[in-house]
Amino acid sequence: MAALFQCCWIAKYGLPRPPHPRGYRWKSVWVALILFFAMIAWTQDGKVPSEPGSPSVLYYMDSSAQLVPLESQIVRIKHKFHALGFTGVTAVYQVGGEKSPVRLKAEREPEFVVRLQGKVDPLEFVQFYRFEGIEGSRVLPIEDFDALGRPTKISIASATIDFNAVKYGASSFKLTPIQMLAPGEYCLTVRLATKQENKSSGFCFGIDKVGN
Repeated sequence: MAALFQCCWIAKYGLPRPPHPRGYRWKSVWVALILFFAMIAWTQDGKVPSEPGSPSVLYYMDSSAQLVPLESQIVRIKHKFHALGFTGVTAVYQVGGEKSPVRLKAEREPEFVVRLQGKVDPLEFVQFYRFEGIEGSRVLPIEDFDALGRPTKISIASATIDFNAVKYGASSFKLTPIQMLAPGEYCLTVRLATKQENKSSGFCFGIDKVGN
């Protein structure tokens, strides 16, 4: 019947009959409802991940995907002389304080987030090390030299933590250690100090045993 009425309207006026205002109004309501529920589903299931506000600052991401600040520190290169240098010297990375106030549990693989500027490879830009608490500071031996300044031992490799990096959000990366982290002190560093700079930014935390 509706089709016949539409044909008669076209024959008389040469144009399709416009939709009834009431039906058009209901159609608009249904479209609005569909868009509303689609928006709810998007915010629940496809929520845009939160990213660091500043570049080159590392955060811990907790189980609810919230970004938690790490301990911000300056990592410096220091030289520990043996017998006033007559028997050699050890170059170390050093951080103030024997333990970090930021404590994580060893019960889950920690995840970290960093926002980088430009086309930067996070596996080269970020470095991840385990430190040892010694006499009021955290220390990581880098290399030993003899009395003539010749390198004799490189020890930093044993304290290096390998990690994976995946894209996170629009301009950030999520970093996950490949191996389980043992209890101890750790620092993520951004472009770690060179012999010319002697310092760099570090973001530190400690891992505690489950139950402590």
